[in-house]
Amino acid sequence: MNYINKKALISVADKEGIVEFARVLKDLNFEIIATGGTQKMLGENGIGATKISDYTGGSESERVKTLSQRIAKEILETGEIGLVVCNLYPFFAQEDKTLDEMIEFIDIGGVTLIRAAAKNYRKVGVVFNPAQYTAVLEALQQEKVDETFNLDLARRALDYIAWYDAIIAEYFSPDFDKRAHFTVGAEKFIPMRYGENPHQKAAFYLNRKYQEHFRIHGGKEISYNNILDADVAFGAANEFKDDVACAIIKHQTPCGVAVGETQAEAFERAYMADSVSAFGGIVGLNSRLEPETAELIKKHFFEVVIAPAFDEKALDTLRTKKNLRIVELKPELIKPAVYRPVFGGILVQERDQADLKDWEVVTKRAPDDYETAALKFAWKIVKWTKSNSIVFAIKGRTVGIGAGQTSRVGAVEIALRQSIERSAGIVMASDAFFPFRDGIDTAAKGGVTAVIQPGGSKRDGEVIDACDEHDIAMVFTHLRHFRH
Repeated sequence: MNYINKKALISVADKEGIVEFARVLKDLNFEIIATGGTQKMLGENGIGATKISDYTGGSESERVKTLSQRIAKEILETGEIGLVVCNLYPFFAQEDKTLDEMIEFIDIGGVTLIRAAAKNYRKVGVVFNPAQYTAVLEALQQEKVDETFNLDLARRALDYIAWYDAIIAEYFSPDFDKRAHFTVGAEKFIPMRYGENPHQKAAFYLNRKYQEHFRIHGGKEISYNNILDADVAFGAANEFKDDVACAIIKHQTPCGVAVGETQAEAFERAYMADSVSAFGGIVGLNSRLEPETAELIKKHFFEVVIAPAFDEKALDTLRTKKNLRIVELKPELIKPAVYRPVFGGILVQERDQADLKDWEVVTKRAPDDYETAALKFAWKIVKWTKSNSIVFAIKGRTVGIGAGQTSRVGAVEIALRQSIERSAGIVMASDAFFPFRDGIDTAAKGGVTAVIQPGGSKRDGEVIDACDEHDIAMVFTHLRHFRH
């Protein structure tokens, strides 16, 4: 049996469905109190509602509408107002506005109403989303509104205002290192059947203002693992600002990365780097997907193709692969902070966006022009591979990658085994220093002629001597690229 008082306060910025909702409330003999814009809309549709300023005997200025002692008492104490229907100014939807303009989109009274109703859930129901209207009306009509029902509404409402406040905090303090508390204004965007494994629940949460920048054009339901890999594929491809690039990723580590004169060439070179590992991988591109590239991608099995834009003909081609997920993503979604949960808390750090500005030649021989270009290319890739990481490359293409190893020489051995290239001009990048010379000795067997690494080992002298013995040029970056 319904036990809430039949008096409803309605104050909504998003007025979708509110007329139909209020009309049914009237049919259920609810008295309705509403703020100015809402009250006007209801009146225009033949639904009687008392204007809140008339109800409280106060004023209704733009900033002070629902901040009333009478309203607060009837929600928080007496429960005379048994239903609060309220959603908030769309701060989350604003773009390209000044600070003064954004301040006017910070909702005060609405948050107060929602929080008060949620706190007194034993007497008051609270509704904030038009998607809730049908279920709430059905419960009222069937007299199934009870404490349990209201408690569920309260949980959802408190979650809503926490999200709203997080977006505001993020706007005012975008630099995480200047904040004492870390919150992210993301809401459930893509529900998922499961996480990394079928027994794990999962969902993709994304800030509402960014959701239109993440579009899925076709394919099977995207998975948790797909999105993890797509993040690396898109990031690695977009590492190259001045080149046409393609990155093929598997398990968050590159199989092959390449640049080309054309997009089709970049894809073919990336695929050539490790066609075996590329099976079932993720293709990331840093430019609009072209029809010719789509035809090449279609010949192979991939889970996801992700690019900043798609030619319509290219989309038609990819959609013939019914299971292929086609994702369009704007580069603006590569945000400057990254974070992950640990021990019930959150580790937060700046994204590794450090670029190579200079290096120190530490061997007798300096790299030649070809090796210099290849080394700079390999250095961009090694930061996207899991540590310990080694990248073998020629100019503009990887030829072997050893990643995620506990031993650095082990990573070199894997990169060597993967590399089918034995011609001159292979270079090697290492994400951190070589603790022993064995990594260099192993690389020399694979035809490596130049090495780029941070340096900083107490055995740097031995490593440099090994390079000189093999006539390998080596440079120190004094910059590490661990990725755990």
